[in-house]
Amino acid sequence: MAEREEESLEVLPYGIRPVPVHYVCVSCGKIVSAEELVTLPSLMCPNCGQRIFAKLRAPRASGHLKKVKAI
Repeated sequence: MAEREEESLEVLPYGIRPVPVHYVCVSCGKIVSAEELVTLPSLMCPNCGQRIFAKLRAPRASGHLKKVKAI
């Protein structure tokens, strides 16, 4: 099954690369990967035990900001 996932990640259209997903604990600020979060019991923070996470956004590519003319 892991081979199928790797193959599907490599064949994304338009040259899109998969981005790893990370979550941050709202209470203590520990950053946890999505794979690690799934393996944890009842989706608890390994550091403090909190169950509330926020998804981190991927950093913006510098120099690729969209410019729009003002009306």
